[in-house]
Amino acid sequence: MDKNKKFLKKFLIIATIIWLALIVRIPGLPSVNQDYNAFLSRWFDTIKTNGGFSALKNSMGDYTQPYLYLLTLGTYTNINKLFYIKILPFVFEIMAAFFIMKIVNMKYKNEKIGYLSFGILLLIPTVILNGSVWGQCDIIYTAFVIASIYYILREKPITSILFYGIALSFKLQAIFILPLFLILLFKNRIKIYHLLLIPLSYLVLSIPSLIVGRPLKDILLTYVNQSSEYTNLTYNAPSIYQWFTSSFFSNTTLIGNIGIIFTLVVVLSIIYISVRYIKVIKYETIIELSLLFAVIVPFLLPRMHERYFFMADIISLLYAFCFPKKLYVAIIIPLISLFCYLPFLYNTSTDSIVDLSIVLFIIIIDLLYSFRIHLINGRRQQ
Repeated sequence: MDKNKKFLKKFLIIATIIWLALIVRIPGLPSVNQDYNAFLSRWFDTIKTNGGFSALKNSMGDYTQPYLYLLTLGTYTNINKLFYIKILPFVFEIMAAFFIMKIVNMKYKNEKIGYLSFGILLLIPTVILNGSVWGQCDIIYTAFVIASIYYILREKPITSILFYGIALSFKLQAIFILPLFLILLFKNRIKIYHLLLIPLSYLVLSIPSLIVGRPLKDILLTYVNQSSEYTNLTYNAPSIYQWFTSSFFSNTTLIGNIGIIFTLVVVLSIIYISVRYIKVIKYETIIELSLLFAVIVPFLLPRMHERYFFMADIISLLYAFCFPKKLYVAIIIPLISLFCYLPFLYNTSTDSIVDLSIVLFIIIIDLLYSFRIHLINGRRQQ
């Protein structure tokens, strides 16, 4: 009986938080935007008028198959397509909040703090706007990334890599934290054969499209084709490329390639330092490295959109619970993202994005400095 009461209590608390989060999202559900009109709405209609799943044999948009499956499921219902497209992310927001709560509970063993983290995740402004207003699906791959982090913390590498493979099958932006798994590989927390689950996940999730006739080549080249769609050095992203005017770059392709190489050098440097100087991969280490890569990679890479910092918004919450003195990090990073959302969603000025990129750079320096301190303290404790 006590167990039943405890379960009921948990259920009611979680259900209440979810209900409040849903209420907050309702005002944004009717809004439409350019992305919805030009892409999501048209894809939905094309799938519905061409036979549902059988329509996936044809090339459609630049998203991977798993998201199109979810979109296709909606065509078999009588739910309003705008409502369906926007309520779909909410399901994965709950999933992300659940794993955030599980990760926080691992550290604190305190249900109240866990509920707090669950609620905060669902109320992060960019989480609300990304799904219920914008209709984007960044929460889907992010939810699987958070699940992957949880299972690596639980020392279940196969499950962790499986979830990460699913994340990468939804969105290429999940690759931002791939360096974390390379570090774990070098530190013997995962085995090299575990990494085979990443491409295997992608292939398995492609099977339904293959069955209905989509060429394997088209599926495999999805991310390659995406990379050629955008040529600007930044799309409202608070990145390093905001510091220079467009006239400064006479050859954006060359600058972009230099940016990719520079990003690779920085990432490899962090991997090298981590492998060499981190003796034991602890809970805090994984959270810290996850945030570092989730912020630094999109900050340095060219052709990033403002939404590509979404995963950093989420992981910054974990970072704050892990390092309470760094609470300001979990406030500033999502706020920067929020202000970068506004020009697209509400047609506000983009002038402030330059200043926001400078603030984010300062946060990155602060994170790197803290990482260095933790490395030094960790070595002293050995």
